[in-house]
Amino acid sequence: MKSYLKVYNIPHHSDEWYEFRKNGVGGSEIGTVLGINKYDTAVRLFHEKIGSIEPRKEDNEKMFWGRELESQIAEKWQYWDGSQEGYLENFKNKNIVRSCRNVNGYIVNPKYPWLFMSLDRLINIKGGFNLVTGEPLSTEAVLECKNMSYWASQSWADEIPVYHLAQVTQYMIILETDYSEIAVLRDGSSLTVESIQLNEELADRIINISKKFWYDRVLPARKSFEDRSKYESEGDLMGIERSETKIQELEPEPDSSEAYNEFMNERFVKERESIIGKIDIYNIARKDRFYLSMKGRIDKERTQLQNNLIKYLSDNSAESIDFGSLGNVNWSERKGSKNRSFGNKIKEKPSEDYLEGEFEKMNAEDY
Repeated sequence: MKSYLKVYNIPHHSDEWYEFRKNGVGGSEIGTVLGINKYDTAVRLFHEKIGSIEPRKEDNEKMFWGRELESQIAEKWQYWDGSQEGYLENFKNKNIVRSCRNVNGYIVNPKYPWLFMSLDRLINIKGGFNLVTGEPLSTEAVLECKNMSYWASQSWADEIPVYHLAQVTQYMIILETDYSEIAVLRDGSSLTVESIQLNEELADRIINISKKFWYDRVLPARKSFEDRSKYESEGDLMGIERSETKIQELEPEPDSSEAYNEFMNERFVKERESIIGKIDIYNIARKDRFYLSMKGRIDKERTQLQNNLIKYLSDNSAESIDFGSLGNVNWSERKGSKNRSFGNKIKEKPSEDYLEGEFEKMNAEDY
């Protein structure tokens, strides 16, 4: 690890730990800032960082076991040579092929002072190698350890979820390395290791968007919130209103996540039964109604298509339709469970340009 990187040794979930996290964007938060984490919203994160709401301090049994199993996953990862059969054979023969080490604390790179990371493990240079190229490592690399249930792991079936990719990319930025791995223990019974080369475009996006979020939104809003607290103590109503208006102007735009909806429900305080609507707000409501109607139609069409595929599988007493290099469609029921899973994994997908064009047609003002 480069000598100029700063390591802050702070006890997990202590008051100091939460205070430190208020002063930057962590790897687990970058997906929220980018708007790709469906479980969180940048608006809530913004208010936590400026101090207008208390940071979430959740720590449950699932998180506890995630931390406990992290060391087990990292220890077995040392036997991973690129295949499941290989690591089991290496473990049986006590043949460690790679090694990693723990870093207790947060790491900050002075080049990106608004970013921080809390690594699961660092892959050691000595004996380390790139799983993609087979070449020896020239720098220490990132190792993330994930423990997940069978159903949670289904989101990894086609590719690494983008918010996990953003997390390890932020770690690579801070560590100044171009390689990382994610060791995934699925359902407590299957270990896989995903290798990731640095994507420069994603790295630039993370740096630019997080920097603007921090310096153009959070820090100015934090100053306004401090001013607001001062005006409250002085009883200055005009000052309070000015500060509140400034914070609202700096607040991130609404996003499409359920988390945003939940956060606004928590914050919302009704002071009037109704207000007179303006035409621009009416057009937003009108468009929402249109999308609601379209969603119902699309859901109905998708259900019909899926049912056709499921009937074909049922008629042929099969669990999967194999299209060779084009991908597959599967319909499975997990043993001992009533939960069933439909998966469409054909590789041909519409391009972003095509989707954008179709969306623009649907987004037309007149309907």
